[in-house]
Amino acid sequence: MPAGRGEPVPDVLVPAVETDAARLRAALREPGSVAWWLPLVSWTDDGFRHADDHLRDLVERVDGADVTALVLGGTFDHARVETDAARPITTARPQIFVGPAGDPYVQDDNVVLPDAVEALTRRAADFPNLRALFVGEIDDSQIFACAEVDAAPLLEALPGLTEFVVCLQYALRFRLPEHAGLRRLEFHGVLLPDEVEGVAACRLPALERLEMWSSEDFGDEQLPEERDAFDVLFHSDTMPRLRHLGLREFTFVGEMLAQLAASPLLARLESLDVSRGVLTDEGARVLLEDAGFRGLARLDLRHHYMSAGMAERVRATLAEAGVDVDVSDGRRA
Repeated sequence: MPAGRGEPVPDVLVPAVETDAARLRAALREPGSVAWWLPLVSWTDDGFRHADDHLRDLVERVDGADVTALVLGGTFDHARVETDAARPITTARPQIFVGPAGDPYVQDDNVVLPDAVEALTRRAADFPNLRALFVGEIDDSQIFACAEVDAAPLLEALPGLTEFVVCLQYALRFRLPEHAGLRRLEFHGVLLPDEVEGVAACRLPALERLEMWSSEDFGDEQLPEERDAFDVLFHSDTMPRLRHLGLREFTFVGEMLAQLAASPLLARLESLDVSRGVLTDEGARVLLEDAGFRGLARLDLRHHYMSAGMAERVRATLAEAGVDVDVSDGRRA
C-alpha cells in the first residue's frame, strides 16, 4: 500500500479499507509521490505471499523507475495474528501471518526478512531511482529477531540510495567497503561491536546523518569491546560530511559522551541526539566540563535520568553558549 511521503508511519501498517482505494489510485498515477509499503509475508486464500511476490506485483502495476521510496517490512502485530488465525480462512483478512500448520505465529520468523532482502537485491535493477529504503520489522514494541542479514549486497545493488534505515536485532552484518550516495543511515536494534567497526570502516563521503538505536536492557553496562568499537567509530575519517549523530536508548550514555568528547568527531557535529538513554547526573557532567559540546547547534537529551537540578544546569549552561537543548521528559522519580 502507498504511504504519503513526509507523513508519519502509522502504528500498524494495515490498509484502511475506507481510504485505501482512493490513495492507491492517486499513487498509481504518481508512483514517485509516495513511499510504497510491501509486507514481508501476507496470506490470501491461495496461500502465502512473500516479499518477492510483492515486489513483482509492484513493478507489474507501476513502472519501477518511478518508485523512489520503499518500506519493506513494517509492523508485526502478534495480537492481531492470533485473532486472525482463529477466523475461517474464507473470511476477508487484509493482513494475515500464520504458519501452514495453523500456528498463529510465523513459523519462519527467522528467514522471511533475509529472504526479503535477497529478493530486493535480485530485483534492484527494477528500481533504478530508489532513493529511500526502510528494511525491517517491528514485533509489537520490540525489534524483530531474525537470521543474519548481510547489508552489503543490497546496498551495492542500489548505488543511488540516499536514505537507508534498517530495523533488526543482533542480526545485521555491515561489511560494505563504500557507498557514495548515502546521506542518511539509521540502525534500530543492537549492533554487535564488529558491526559498529564495520560502519566506521565504510567509506561514506556523502553521509550527513547517522543514528543508532540500541534497544538495550537498562541493566547493561558498556563492555570493553563495545567501548573499543565506539572509539573506532568516533575517530573514523570515512564520513567527512557527518553533521548529525544519534546514539539513542543506550544505557551507558555517560561513557559514550566522554568518548565522544575525546574524539575529533565532536567538533564536526552540528546536532547530537542521546535521547531515551540512561543519562544520569554523573554522566551529564561531561556536558558541563567539556567545551566541545558548546559548539553544537542542537542537543537532544529527552527522556533522561538526570535530576531536575542537573537538567536545568545543563540546559542553562549550553543555552548560554547558543545550543538548543531539550531536557524534557525526565524519568527520574
